[in-house]
Amino acid sequence: MNTSRGPYVNGKTITSVDLSLAPKLYHLEVALGHFKKWTVPESLTNVRNYMKSFEKTKPAKEEYVVAGWAPKVNSA
Repeated sequence: MNTSRGPYVNGKTITSVDLSLAPKLYHLEVALGHFKKWTVPESLTNVRNYMKSFEKTKPAKEEYVVAGWAPKVNSA
């Protein structure tokens, strides 16, 4: 991802790729943070910046994401 072109995968314009990828990264951040105490490494600056570009959206509350993943994580 080239951040000089814009914050999204295709530059300055949001596309279906972004609309698909952003929620997955949000779930990754919330669920792994809760269950495994994992965060996106600081060294992945482009990934972190990409995720920050969606901070103004209204994602699901973290408690809902955790509740959705709990049966999958706790069944293993």
